[in-house]
Amino acid sequence: MAMGSITFHWHDLSELNTVANACAVLWKAPAVVLLEGELGAGKTTLVQHVLSEWGIAGPVKSPTFDLVHVYQMDDTAVFHVDLYRIANPGELLALDLPLPQENTPYVLLVEWGHWVRQWYPERFECQITRTPDGERTMVVTAVGDEPLRRLSQQGVLDT
Repeated sequence: MAMGSITFHWHDLSELNTVANACAVLWKAPAVVLLEGELGAGKTTLVQHVLSEWGIAGPVKSPTFDLVHVYQMDDTAVFHVDLYRIANPGELLALDLPLPQENTPYVLLVEWGHWVRQWYPERFECQITRTPDGERTMVVTAVGDEPLRRLSQQGVLDT
């Protein structure tokens, strides 16, 4: 399976806007993005900024208790999913998430996405960490040919 990665850093919201702009280009439909990181790392905040880049107005809340929030962007459904409260893989079937073979355009942004990794062979895996001084680092790994092609178009891949 083809893979490559790129690393982003940000200290404040102005730098996060730059990261969100790059991610909005990378993660255009169809895309599956699996977001990992400790509580408070910035997963939901990043999603909020990416959705803003896509022109989705209004509040974007964490789907921690609802599990899934769906936003409409032109003809694309954007699913913001939080699987933190999932206790076993069987619970995932009730969420009715789009699968790779579906023909409708969608973007799937999944916090605690390790639960669905096996369902999506083509995906972006994002690991967000933070330092005590508030810096965030996100390593975006493109898994599969199409995500790797998009990452390559963005410029420099980490080596």
